[in-house]
Amino acid sequence: MPLPLIAAHRGANEFLPEHSLAAFRQAIVEGADAFEFDLRLTADGHLVLHHDRTVKRTAGAKGAVSDLTLAELRELNFAYRHPDCAGNPEAERIPTLEDLFGLVTDSGKDVKLLIEAKHPSKFGPRLELRLWETLRRWPGLDVTVMSFSRAALKTWRGLDADTPLVWIFEYPFRRPPEGVQILSSRVDYVESTPDFVERSHEAGYQVYTWTVNDAETARRMAALGVDLVFTDRPAAIRGTLAG
Repeated sequence: MPLPLIAAHRGANEFLPEHSLAAFRQAIVEGADAFEFDLRLTADGHLVLHHDRTVKRTAGAKGAVSDLTLAELRELNFAYRHPDCAGNPEAERIPTLEDLFGLVTDSGKDVKLLIEAKHPSKFGPRLELRLWETLRRWPGLDVTVMSFSRAALKTWRGLDADTPLVWIFEYPFRRPPEGVQILSSRVDYVESTPDFVERSHEAGYQVYTWTVNDAETARRMAALGVDLVFTDRPAAIRGTLAG
């Protein structure tokens, strides 16, 4: 049975700020097969990498990403909880999607880009439209689009017929949206539904799971046959699976 691919979950962020260019650069060093990251739209229409709706947890500041301009976001320190990163702009500054594309292109590495469109969003389908417009300027990247939102996946498939789509879900499992090739859920769902991976494969779907940060979980997911694991620790999990 082939080993699952290793995706850096918001970058290799065990010791670096999540979603920072520093964390993604470290993920390249650690040999990640893929990058997983969350995408939001700023008040002035820029696509930035950020998980939460607000910047409270990540930058210790007030405001929603969607209510702030890129310039306002760039005034914040997204490494404030990582004093050892002080003075490193790749750790402190929120990256745009094109910042990350530039990093991947310059690295010369063949990295899968797993892009989660974050919803609900007050911008609705404008998020997917802006992503589609951006990707047209960066041909040749290995991109997969993901979302919890059925509407977002439907919007994307209307814009692009070829990009692989991942439906992310928690509990309970429902019929996958049309046009999806990959299913993704938490480790605890995968483990609590022993035949989920097998049934998904038989139905023609790949299976991705999150977040796998310890050796025992990695081995169990590999034994179940999952196709890709998200982890904050790419090198450690790869070492476990390779061993």
